[in-house]
Amino acid sequence: MQRAFKYLKGLEWRERIQTECIFCDRTNFGNIVYEDEEVIAIDTIRPAGQFHWLILPKDHAVRDVESLTGQHFALLEAMDRAKKQVVEELCPGLPPAAVLSGYHRGRRPLLGDIFWPDIISIHHLHLHVIVRPHWLPWLFKYPPWLPLMWKSDASVMQQAIVTSTPTEVT
Repeated sequence: MQRAFKYLKGLEWRERIQTECIFCDRTNFGNIVYEDEEVIAIDTIRPAGQFHWLILPKDHAVRDVESLTGQHFALLEAMDRAKKQVVEELCPGLPPAAVLSGYHRGRRPLLGDIFWPDIISIHHLHLHVIVRPHWLPWLFKYPPWLPLMWKSDASVMQQAIVTSTPTEVT
């Protein structure tokens, strides 16, 4: 419980601009599990489950999930393809229910000048893919039941489809 309070205390309650991005420097990556022209998947340094990967675009064009528009549909598709391939290759036969995947929520307006806290720690769009999540992180840090903190990749894709024009969707 003390860790949960420490986590909540450490959230970004005011806007913070990151001038340097550790995801833009490949020397910060541990184990690269997947890479193509658009995205890269790496093992996270603090796994929240049996396996935990981050899938991120190579190009730092998007800060967080709140900055996505319908124009980013192709990027989201590339991230989704990478997720499916990594899970299939590293955990063959895994049931879909064993995988939690989504994004921490970024800073967004609540009311006037009052904002929800910025949940993300690195301002470079990244998708968490967690296989068989541990219960404590699932409950507090990656809660699929709490849309204030977490947004599933399926709901992000659905929103991108809705906001895309028909010519943008492939």
